[in-house]
Amino acid sequence: MLRYIAPFLTLTLLSAAALAQPVVSTEAAASQPASAPASQPAAGGATDAKQPPKTETAAGTTSETAAYKPHEAAGVGDEALVQDDVSIRLEVARHGDFTLQMGGLVQVQAAAYVGNGAALVHDDPADTEGFRVRRARFGFGGSLLKDWSYYLAVDLKDAVVAARGGDSGNEILDAKISWQRFPFLWVSAGVDKVPFSSFALQSSSRLALIERPLMVRHIGPDRRVGISAGGEFMGLQYAAGIFNGSEGVTSGNRMAGVAGAVHLQYHILGKPAGFVPDRLRIAVGGGYMYDDGPSVQDHRVSGHLAVEAFRTRLHGELLWMQSDPKGTPAASNTLAGEARRWGVAGEVNAFVFRDLLQLAVRYEYFQDVKVLTTFGNQQLISAGLNLYLYQHNLKLQANYIHRDEREGPVVENDIAFAQLQAMF
Repeated sequence: MLRYIAPFLTLTLLSAAALAQPVVSTEAAASQPASAPASQPAAGGATDAKQPPKTETAAGTTSETAAYKPHEAAGVGDEALVQDDVSIRLEVARHGDFTLQMGGLVQVQAAAYVGNGAALVHDDPADTEGFRVRRARFGFGGSLLKDWSYYLAVDLKDAVVAARGGDSGNEILDAKISWQRFPFLWVSAGVDKVPFSSFALQSSSRLALIERPLMVRHIGPDRRVGISAGGEFMGLQYAAGIFNGSEGVTSGNRMAGVAGAVHLQYHILGKPAGFVPDRLRIAVGGGYMYDDGPSVQDHRVSGHLAVEAFRTRLHGELLWMQSDPKGTPAASNTLAGEARRWGVAGEVNAFVFRDLLQLAVRYEYFQDVKVLTTFGNQQLISAGLNLYLYQHNLKLQANYIHRDEREGPVVENDIAFAQLQAMF
C-alpha cells in the first residue's frame, strides 16, 4: 500500500511548497499573459454566476481549466465521450511546455436503511446501516511537450477482506501518455476505460444517481492496459482501442489474450453545452467489443440514446454479451459455461429549482441467461434527489434503490442511502 501512497504524498508536499512560492523562473513568468484569462466552468460548463473560481497556479496567476489536455476531445466536461473520473484542475508547476496539475475526488456515503439480504458482494451499496468511503481518488497530469501529455490517477482503498465484498489494496485507476494535435485524432497508451458502455464512460463524479446501472458492472468491461485512439469530426465522436485480454496493470498480460473495442456517438443537434440543459439536443451511439480472454471468448454490443432539453436529460442504453468457453466444461451438459447476458436501463433527471435541486429516476431490467438455473432475472428502480452546493465540486445526493429478483428466493435488499461529494 505504501508503494502507491508514498509517491502521492511526496507530490502533494511538493505541490504545497510550489503554491507557497510566488516566484518562478524568468522563462515561466514570461510565458504568462499580462492579464489572467476568464475562468472556464469547472464542472459541466454552467454559464450562470455559480461558476467555480479561477485556478491559482504556482506563479500566482490564473489559468483556464482547459490547460490540461490529455485529449481535449475525450476527458474534459460533459461533452466528452470518454470522461476522466478525476478532473485535473490545480496547476502547481509550469516550465515552458511542461505543466504539473492535480485534482482529487472524495465521496462519502451514509446508509440509513439496508435490507437484511443486501451485500456489497452482490453489488448492493452496503451490507448494513453505516458509513462508507465510496471513492477517494487523486490524480496528477499535464503536458510534457507540445501535443504530448500524461495522466495518472489512483484510487485509495482499505484492506477489507474480498469475501466480505470489499476491494483489497490501492488501485491504479488511470495511467496514460497521450498525443493530440488535431481535434479529429488523439492517441493514448496505458490504462484507460474500454470504450464500450456509455454509462461506464461517464465520469463517476458526474452521475445523476449515486451508482451506475447493475448491468454495467456485469456486462461492461473494466479498465484495461492497451492503446486507444479517438476524436470527433462533424458531430461524430469515436473511440477505439486494442487491450490486453487479461485484467491487471503492472503484471502485464499474464493470462494472454487480446481485446478490441469501439464506440461511436453522433450528435444530431449539437453536443451538450452546459451544466443545465438549455435546448433540444439528441445523441445516438453504440459500441462493440471482442474479448479473446484466456478461458472464454466474449462478444458485447451496446446501443444508447441521449436527449436533453429544457432542464431535463434522458439517457437510455441496451447492453448484450455472449460468452463461450474455449475448452469443454467438466459438466455433463456440453453447453454448461456458455452464457448470455443482456440489460436495458432508462434514466431521466431534471432540475426543478434553478441549478441547485435535481430529481432523478431510473428503471433497469437485467437478465443473466445460462443453461444452468440462476436468479439473474431482476429489475431495479432507483430514485434520487441531488442538491448542488457548488455544481459537481460539492454536491449532496440521496437515493433509494428497489431491487427485485424475479426468479429464485425473495431477497430483502432495498437500500436508502446518501452521498456527499467533494471534488477539486
